[in-house]
Amino acid sequence: MKNDIVHVSVGNLNIDIAIYVDSIPGPDESAFARDLDIRPGGAATNYAVAAAQYGHSVFLVASVSKEPLAQSALKLVENYGVKTNYVKLVDEPPGVVLIIVYPSGERSMIRYQGANRLLSHEDVSDNLIREAHVVHFASVPPSLVERVARRARRYSVMVTYDPGGFINEVLPEHLEGVTTLFLNERELESVKSRFKVETLIKRGLQIIAIKRGARGAVVLESSGACYSGVSTPIRRPVDSTGAGDAFDAFFNAKYIEAKSPFEALRYALAAGALKTGYRGSFLLFDKDMFQLQLEKTVVERSRECLDILGRSS
Repeated sequence: MKNDIVHVSVGNLNIDIAIYVDSIPGPDESAFARDLDIRPGGAATNYAVAAAQYGHSVFLVASVSKEPLAQSALKLVENYGVKTNYVKLVDEPPGVVLIIVYPSGERSMIRYQGANRLLSHEDVSDNLIREAHVVHFASVPPSLVERVARRARRYSVMVTYDPGGFINEVLPEHLEGVTTLFLNERELESVKSRFKVETLIKRGLQIIAIKRGARGAVVLESSGACYSGVSTPIRRPVDSTGAGDAFDAFFNAKYIEAKSPFEALRYALAAGALKTGYRGSFLLFDKDMFQLQLEKTVVERSRECLDILGRSS
């Protein structure tokens, strides 16, 4: 049964303030926004909601403010079926992200950590790890990931990591025990500027997924197999916020079920593309719409991983 599969999503719950604009004013200038949306967000929360909509059981592990706005956001997350038993409530301001969304659907973000700063590796209990099929970390420091992954190895749990803004802190030793690493192209360049990607594979990393926005994604297996793909959005993109998190969630969910990076990439691309067609930080899942998006998704064997590894053909 799908709901017998358990995800643990570790990271942030934020208040996202999205402003939809035609252009950004310069110093001493002002401009009118076309629209405003205040909603729950945070990479781990977005992942948790997407995995729950896929049909799996999901626990969110986060440090959340006791202030009413954050508590309202947490309640909305629970309404999507995400379990919040392991959320820690703290006397701190909520995490807030200002999101500037451009007409293309692309966005820029300014983050305030707030209560998220108090998340600790101790908040991920061994009891919860034992129950999980996958523990996913999103936009948290690699030192936290390292300490939990070390414990997760005892239970043969799949551990995945999307470092986001912490990419410049990631070192190979942090990723021992991590099975899947999610990066975007900018983050990949940060990694390659400091050490060889092959170093990560030698330390046990099994899959690297490189997200490339509208250009799709590439997946490299430790065996050397490489897949690339793209999903043409069935709706005009209006907001890419959370698309990468939906990608991560559906990749992990399908990989756990099928053990196929090819199929996992196909589902991940479709989820990410579908998300861009709707405003908000969460994937709005509809089975029929998702099936239509899958039909617009193409994945094939590729040689692009030679570039990721820095090898010539």
